[in-house]
Amino acid sequence: MSKKYTIGLDYGSLSGRGVLVDVANGSVLCEAVLEYPHVFLNAMPDGTALEGEWVLQHPQDYLQVLYTVVPKLLADSGIKPEQVVGICLDSTASTVVPLRDGKPLCLEPEFENHPHAWVKLWKHHGAKPQAEMIQQVCREQGRPYPQWYGGIISQECLLSKVLETFFRDRAVFDAADCFMEMGDYLTSLLVGRPAFAVSMLSAKAFWCKETGYPDNEFFTAIHEDLKDLPKRKLMDRFPDAVYGYPGERAGVLCEEMAKKLGLCPGIAVGFPQMDAYAAVPALGIAEPEVMMLMAGTSTAELLLSREFAMVEGVTACLPDTFYQGLWGYASGQASVGDCFQWFVDNCVPESYAKAAREKGMSLHTYLTDLAAPLEIGATGLVALDWFNGNKSILADSRLSGMILGLTIHTKPEHIYRALLEATAFGCREILEAYTAVGVPIREIVACGGIANKNPFMMQMYADVLGKPIRVSRNTQAAALGAAIMAAAAAEGVKLEAAVDRMADRESKLYLPDPARQAAYEKLYREYARLHDYFGRGENPIMAHLTNRKMQISQ
Repeated sequence: MSKKYTIGLDYGSLSGRGVLVDVANGSVLCEAVLEYPHVFLNAMPDGTALEGEWVLQHPQDYLQVLYTVVPKLLADSGIKPEQVVGICLDSTASTVVPLRDGKPLCLEPEFENHPHAWVKLWKHHGAKPQAEMIQQVCREQGRPYPQWYGGIISQECLLSKVLETFFRDRAVFDAADCFMEMGDYLTSLLVGRPAFAVSMLSAKAFWCKETGYPDNEFFTAIHEDLKDLPKRKLMDRFPDAVYGYPGERAGVLCEEMAKKLGLCPGIAVGFPQMDAYAAVPALGIAEPEVMMLMAGTSTAELLLSREFAMVEGVTACLPDTFYQGLWGYASGQASVGDCFQWFVDNCVPESYAKAAREKGMSLHTYLTDLAAPLEIGATGLVALDWFNGNKSILADSRLSGMILGLTIHTKPEHIYRALLEATAFGCREILEAYTAVGVPIREIVACGGIANKNPFMMQMYADVLGKPIRVSRNTQAAALGAAIMAAAAAEGVKLEAAVDRMADRESKLYLPDPARQAAYEKLYREYARLHDYFGRGENPIMAHLTNRKMQISQ
């Protein structure tokens, strides 16, 4: 009998990646990557500057990933299309696509110059005022939604971004007949009908399987013209829509998409998952007390539990989002790799760049090598890692990065190390929030580009967190997770069964060193004091400065 394979696609912030996986054992036969041609930071596609916290994407980039990566996987592997039995994808969320008649609204000539018609990436932070509106209504009406999200409604969620469009560009809002998560949009194209992932509906859109979306009393309290919003603009407008859980079948690959991808029509298409969430099954995590840390441009901290606990500042705490029957917790740091890249791009002298080139190193590796021998505390610096706001546990995009202790003797490697430490301390704050309410964490499993590329940073994390960290050797964990979900969908089995057979458990272990742990504890306590001083309202200067900047720019 010929071998069978599934394809997993991982749509990240800057690129789309795919893997072709053997369903018998989870081995990756080949992989392919396509960088998005377009990512618009505070600008429109034509280069027109946008004031504020804009991060937009081009929907054609997502299709280009499908039409490039999938055929490349087939070509590079040499397998026959009929050996592929399923396909599934994961995506960033909430990354919101306004649609009309199933097509992205921004591609219509009359709306190409409207920024709100374009795709808002998850880290688009323009919807803070709308998130605060939702928070106020929840408080006034005694709604449960804030406790789903750690007590604070995020500007990153789908509903906040939809309301931002309603209040800032009514023409776009009225023209769009649906706002969809990017992962749902692509999956709907694959199966030829509207398909929605429960994980995204519940984590990002205030939906639950018992009651559906919020009722009209909720929406009309925000604005009377928002009556029947779910039936007009969200999943409820589609009478034939399907929704389901990770590992379940959304449908089968339609004829049109099969031709474009070079696959056989009728193969299983799994419901999509959020990108970091998809890595959990890939790493074999299916039980509580093991936290997954996905370190890249941003960092996600994900955890399973058998019971609900109100953890401060989680981005989601919901049932069935990873596996049916378990609660799924999600926390995150909005700026990790982003923060390091900002420093390298803007603050490092040419002499360092030249030295890195001469050694055949990236600037990141060069700076890490210079920073690693320094004694803990020798830089005289402590930083706050809020260069893209604070996602967890404070959930405030108005907070900003800070480096304390700079002198005329400070060198680039000192600052780089302080930034590495700040992200570790930010992760520690998140773990402390779980510990405070009795949610146990005995081990951490890490994956992602930074986790694989920077062993010094992973040892630092083990020392700061005081926990063993297993770093997966898999470089495409989210895509592998999507392929595992595709296998479960194709075989009609529970996701856990596919995980048992296909997960990648090869890893490198980092153990905390007691001496370094004690030294970092002193620095962490200083970070924690600054975290609370600037982040919990004692000194709101960061929010004041951000608000002033926004007022001037509008």
